[in-house]
Amino acid sequence: MILVTGSTGTFGSAVLRKLQERKMEIRAARVDIPFDWNKPETFAKALVGIEKVFLISPPNDTIFDKKLIPFIAEAKRAGVQFILHSTLYGTDKNPESTFGKSERLVVESGINYAIIRPNFIFQNFINYDLQALKSGHIYLPTKDSKTSYIDVNDVATVSATILENPTKHIGKTYTLTGSEPLSHQQFADIFSSTLGKNITNISPSNDEYKATLLSYNLPQELVDFMGSLYAAIEAGLFTSTTNDYQLITGKKPTTAKEFIEKNRTAFID
Repeated sequence: MILVTGSTGTFGSAVLRKLQERKMEIRAARVDIPFDWNKPETFAKALVGIEKVFLISPPNDTIFDKKLIPFIAEAKRAGVQFILHSTLYGTDKNPESTFGKSERLVVESGINYAIIRPNFIFQNFINYDLQALKSGHIYLPTKDSKTSYIDVNDVATVSATILENPTKHIGKTYTLTGSEPLSHQQFADIFSSTLGKNITNISPSNDEYKATLLSYNLPQELVDFMGSLYAAIEAGLFTSTTNDYQLITGKKPTTAKEFIEKNRTAFID
C-alpha cells in the first residue's frame, strides 16, 4: 500500500488521481486517515501496512525537516520499503534550506528512496494568478527572466511511474521541467493567441509585488516567501530544462499552449 501525503494539495491530489487510474492500493493522508504534520502522534496509525510513501512538504513550511524526523523514525518502525520525496527545483543549490535538509534526512534514513525536484508548475496560473489573468494581465516580478514550467499532471505521471515500479529508480534524483523556458511576456503572448483575448505582461518590482500581496491580507511570512521565489526566477535560477520527464515516461512534457488549451474554461469568464 502507498501512503500519499499532501493528498488535498495540488501535487498530492494529482498523484492520488494517477495512482487511482493505475488501480494501485493507496491511503490518502487526511482523507482516508487522520494525519497532521504538527501532530507526530498521528504518524503511526497512518503508516500501518504501508510499503511506499509519496512524501511532500506542506505549502510554504520553512521547518518541514524538523517535522520529518519523527515521521521517518515511525516509517522505519512500520517497515516502509520506499520513499518518493518531492522537493523543489534547485534544492541542490540550497542544501541548508528545509528542502535540502529533508532530502538529506530521506537519503540517510536507511529506507530505499528516490527524489524528484519539480520546477514551477503551470497550475500556479490557476491557483494564484487566475484573477489577474481574467482581468487581462500577468502580474509577476520577473522582468525578462525565463522559467521552464511543468504541468503538475506530468509530475504526477512521473511519481506514479516510480511508485509503481521503484526498483530501477532507487537512489536516483530527477529534476522535472517542461521542454521550453519561457518569460512571462512570452506567456502573455501565448495566453493571448490561445484564448483570443489580450493578456498584458506587467512586471512590477519585487517590492511592489509584495506590497500587492500584503494588500490582500496575506501573512508576512508567506509574502516574503513568494517574494524570494520570484527573486530567484528574476535571477535566472529556474531556466534550465532536463529530459528527465521523457526519460522516465517516454513522452514529451506538456507545453504551455497545450496547458492553456486544456484549461481554457478556467481562464475565460
